[in-house]
Amino acid sequence: MFKHKLKASLIHLLLSAVIISALISLMLLFWFPTSFLGVTDFKDIALILIAIDLVLGPLLTFVVFNPTKKSLKFDLSVIVTIQIIGLSYGLYMLYLTHPVYVTYYEKVFTVITAKHATPEKSKLSHYNISKFSSPTMAYMAYDESTNNKLFNEMLDGEGEIEARVDYYQPYENHLDEILANSLDTDKIFSENDMSDASREFLEKNIDIDTFAFLPLANGSSANGIIVLDRATGKPVDLIKTSPWKYVKK
Repeated sequence: MFKHKLKASLIHLLLSAVIISALISLMLLFWFPTSFLGVTDFKDIALILIAIDLVLGPLLTFVVFNPTKKSLKFDLSVIVTIQIIGLSYGLYMLYLTHPVYVTYYEKVFTVITAKHATPEKSKLSHYNISKFSSPTMAYMAYDESTNNKLFNEMLDGEGEIEARVDYYQPYENHLDEILANSLDTDKIFSENDMSDASREFLEKNIDIDTFAFLPLANGSSANGIIVLDRATGKPVDLIKTSPWKYVKK
């Protein structure tokens, strides 16, 4: 009996592993590129998915499996249903937390997730995108009067300032300004004050002059340094370290 249980559990584990691996790979490819992964909730949610699909499901199959049991099909269908519900919830949470826009405003890039994005309010077709889309780079001009106006509207429930897609401008038109506000690389890569993440990046990329480094934030706690290719302005990497001590005053 033990061998039958073990075989059924391993088959269940293999099938679950194939499904969850394919889904997570697709999420990483389209929703959570490396340049933003470290400031999202992907890891925590993915671990919950893995716990449900790769641990709980096969374990329950091991417990209930008995080839002579009349209710075996029903028991297995209940287990599969539990897995589908857990998987669906996890995928929905990943959908809500994946970046739709990565918006430059006040010298900082901010991740705007599907939960807070309102592409239907965009005045530019470029930003009127599906919430299922891969992250799109955006730009917001800053001036004090507009900032005060948006802040008051935020207090009235209009949403975060950086998420105001109706104020977005073409990202590509402002690359010179964005790149000019790169953080001081002498400080980021200072031998006496270099984080482990910065050191790892430097070991892989000797010619740091080809990159620009700017703060990237997602809420109050998740942040890092986004690395842009100076030739294209496109994000190429993320240094998972606090950027705030390097911000120019």
